[in-house]
Amino acid sequence: MTAVAAPAEIHDPPGHQRVVFRRSAGDALEVDLYVEPGAFVREHVHPAQVETFEGVSGTLILQVDGLDRSIGPGASIVIPPGTRHGFNGAREAAHLHVTVRPALQLEQYFRSYVGLSRDGRLKVPAKGRPSPLLQLAVVMDRFAPELVAPRIPLPLQRFMWRALAFVARLRGYSSSFPEYGAP
Repeated sequence: MTAVAAPAEIHDPPGHQRVVFRRSAGDALEVDLYVEPGAFVREHVHPAQVETFEGVSGTLILQVDGLDRSIGPGASIVIPPGTRHGFNGAREAAHLHVTVRPALQLEQYFRSYVGLSRDGRLKVPAKGRPSPLLQLAVVMDRFAPELVAPRIPLPLQRFMWRALAFVARLRGYSSSFPEYGAP
């Protein structure tokens, strides 16, 4: 049986964005992020990764630790580990080059999340509660080193996601998504 290569590009219509993978190795994940008006990424934290955004075209307003930071062509913003960040309601189309160090399994997270979102298997609105919560739990548990929710103490969060993921697996939810290139 021949393995199918994961696509170099993924599109998330609900999130109004497209990700083009440029490089994924242990030391770094590099992607081009294309956002459309209305695009959003809910506030989140990378516990052990540095994320750098470099503006290529358009302007995007990132929220970093509660402050608005504008990034346009030629500008860059470095997000240290443990820093809350995201964006909501992009006003215009923008293209950013994003580098995350170390890569860990962030590419598989992107592929899983975007695939589930695109196929309607996971609905994460810009605001409000994601659904189904059990699907989110297996994703958050699997990718705990890469991504955590802000404002919830980490030990409580780890316990909560792990417990909900256990129940989710009993109900048939999987944390592996080979159909999206995330085995």
